[in-house]
Amino acid sequence: MERPSSRQIMKPHSYTPIADLVVELTDTSGKQHLFLVSSANLRVASPVWRKTLDPDSKFAPLKTVSIGGKEYRKITVDGVQVDALRIILGIIHYDTRDIPTHLQERKISYISLNLTFSVLRDIALLVDQYDCASITLPWADRWVGDGRDRVEWLLAPDYTRVACEDWIFIASVFSRLQTTNCDAIIKLVSKELIKSIIVGTDGLQDNAKFYRWKERLRGTPDPAPIEMRTQGEKTLELVEVNLDLVPEKFLGFILQKRTDLSRRILFPLYDFVQEFLNSGPTCEGTRLCKNRECSAIALGTLIQSLKEQGFQHLLTKDLIGDQRLLPGRYSLADLASRVRGVQMTTFQLRNIHTAMAPDDFDSILKNGPVIWEYVPAGIERQLVPYQELPIFLRNEKDFHRAMHSSYSTLCPLAVSLAEIKKEAQDVFETVKGYEVME
Repeated sequence: MERPSSRQIMKPHSYTPIADLVVELTDTSGKQHLFLVSSANLRVASPVWRKTLDPDSKFAPLKTVSIGGKEYRKITVDGVQVDALRIILGIIHYDTRDIPTHLQERKISYISLNLTFSVLRDIALLVDQYDCASITLPWADRWVGDGRDRVEWLLAPDYTRVACEDWIFIASVFSRLQTTNCDAIIKLVSKELIKSIIVGTDGLQDNAKFYRWKERLRGTPDPAPIEMRTQGEKTLELVEVNLDLVPEKFLGFILQKRTDLSRRILFPLYDFVQEFLNSGPTCEGTRLCKNRECSAIALGTLIQSLKEQGFQHLLTKDLIGDQRLLPGRYSLADLASRVRGVQMTTFQLRNIHTAMAPDDFDSILKNGPVIWEYVPAGIERQLVPYQELPIFLRNEKDFHRAMHSSYSTLCPLAVSLAEIKKEAQDVFETVKGYEVME
């Protein structure tokens, strides 16, 4: 028989005057809590407890503990917050006065029972482990919300916030009730993870680490982050996230979809670069530009831009399979953004019906005005009445302005790269999350 130590164990909490069982919890902070409960109530609520507590159980006899001079059989629960277990035991014993009805942003000291995100996750762990999700039926709908993103509805939980990846696990547990909108949560969160998750190693390996970018708030204490970057006025830090609770079928879908979409975004750019590098002096037999001067300008600026975006490996010949993917840590959002950031300078000719001799072209090329990517502050951009002068195209605005002109011809290189960039953007914007089958 075990005798509890008052130094280690909190004062016992009783749920019934006819208690015949003690539930001992060692919570996430290491504190021990004792709860006096009815074994009959636990057996009715959970088939797992039914087997454990059955008088004719084939399991080893339960240990006993003495409280107030009386001996009780004892079962143990580990690794969850005390509020989570108290909510479950309260429901089982019909003591529902203090059961929270809605999720809280943070813990409130004067509330008897708190239902923060981490407490809800621990409730999901308990009802999953003991197969008793049905006991939460009256509250589950309000706990998990309706599955809408907070961008669409400000009162919804922040399902996609960094460190809230366990929403997929929570939703998968409560989806068994078939009354909550958990399928929408799974779809929303899996979509966000496909776009934002960063895989530290091969995502199919057991030792894979996962990361996401998180806004670093002022006054955030050390330790120093893994990596930092700026995004507009925000400072982002790379943080490791734990996906251990994400069910295998959902995690496998997320990682496979991320890889498939990465291929769709990057492989066309590799094929374009290699076709360009391996073409002849005039790109004969290709879909590229057949003008030497334009090709020379485009090649130099393309190589420089690829290096700026971290795509040096795309210059390597005969890469096969996933060798063409970006090495190192990156998210699908990073990849799409980098492809969109690839720049290449080419030129267009206005008035394409005007005949031009080769000598005239060389002279015009030397004196042709350039449309710069950035205009210094305080200088007004002038509209120049271009006639037969070549216009150098560098950024997206230049290209799209030229593309919509009925009196211009575009370099095929510019058209090809623009299509690749647009496809990358389309792939990223049309990512779909996991669809739960009916």
